[in-house]
Amino acid sequence: MFSCGSVVLALAGLGLIAGCGDSQPESMVEGGAASSSGGESGQSGNTSGGNVNLSGSATGASSSGGSEGDAGNQGVGGGCAASSAQAELSPVYLVFLLDESGSMGDGDNGNRMLKWDPVTAALKAFFADDASTGITASLSVFPLNQNKSMGVADSHLAPACNAAAYVDPIVMPTALPNDKLFADAIQTLDPPNEYGTPTYPGLSGTIQYAESVLAEDEGRKVAIVMVTDGQPYGCSSQGNNINNTAMAAAGVADRIPTYVIGVADTSNSLDSLDDIAKGGGTDKAFIVEVDDPEQTRTELLDAINLIRGQAISCELPIPTPPAGKRLDPDKVDVQFTATGQPATSLKYGSECTGDTAWRYDDAAKPTTVMLCEATCNTVKADAQGKLDVVFGCVDRMVVQ
Repeated sequence: MFSCGSVVLALAGLGLIAGCGDSQPESMVEGGAASSSGGESGQSGNTSGGNVNLSGSATGASSSGGSEGDAGNQGVGGGCAASSAQAELSPVYLVFLLDESGSMGDGDNGNRMLKWDPVTAALKAFFADDASTGITASLSVFPLNQNKSMGVADSHLAPACNAAAYVDPIVMPTALPNDKLFADAIQTLDPPNEYGTPTYPGLSGTIQYAESVLAEDEGRKVAIVMVTDGQPYGCSSQGNNINNTAMAAAGVADRIPTYVIGVADTSNSLDSLDDIAKGGGTDKAFIVEVDDPEQTRTELLDAINLIRGQAISCELPIPTPPAGKRLDPDKVDVQFTATGQPATSLKYGSECTGDTAWRYDDAAKPTTVMLCEATCNTVKADAQGKLDVVFGCVDRMVVQ
């Protein structure tokens, strides 16, 4: 949906600016000043472009251009970019699955000051962090919260062992940041005193839920983040073991990756959690040691932030132009602004070779701006960085 004024959408450090047209066949920015100029659309190699800020004014910037052909002095559409398109980036959904078994801190099976407190502090910090803007998150727990007492885990309250019990999260998908909803939900779980660790049914039910989230919009990036302090325990008759859990994660890894964060003291190895991460397509579990609560909180938050970055899409759909206009793929500037650094224009190429930073999905009929692997990794690693994509546009030729 196009509207007047400039709109910059941020998604975990990514922004997209798409220019729309004016009454002239094309618009130009020369030396940072926006000016409209008639004429035919041309290719732009290394051009003098413009980046549009929220006020709609243009600032000078060096443009890579969307063509490897003739270099010229034509800009990225200043008057064109002064009105912006609201273009959707692929939304990111993180489905959190939190272990609340007694070993996480019921006072007998586990020390809450070493596990539960720093773990939940890190989670609440992530959910409330302004840098999480653009992410939607949900929260599920395993086992289910049955023990309402303040006592330790009770073997008489056996955990639910069927996947269906874990399909519904305790916090439905919620746009971040949110400093209350998740914190209140976590508070209701306190203390973590449930019996057993039904990892396999817990993850299987969560996968079913994540699939339903993805089915609502196939353009979403959906990932599961499981936080646990131990091996599967209990529910053995239902196949609650590492191997089955890893196979469940592998069954959807091509579309829903599973990240695993293991929380353990140095005497308790959680290497087998790597099998779940590998099955989920994420190679290796993040293992956070709990000898120092503040370090545990920091390391867990670092792991979650890294997962946030990895879940970001490096494919930016080209928006639909307004009526009577067409976006000119030969007039585009892709810029990355690293934290504390000026904007840098990224080099275009038809293929991701050499120092090429981005390409189109189809050079002849582009629908998506695709970052090359090295560029993608750089953008994902900078949570405060910003990616701007500015298109020029021209009047569409209509055959009567």
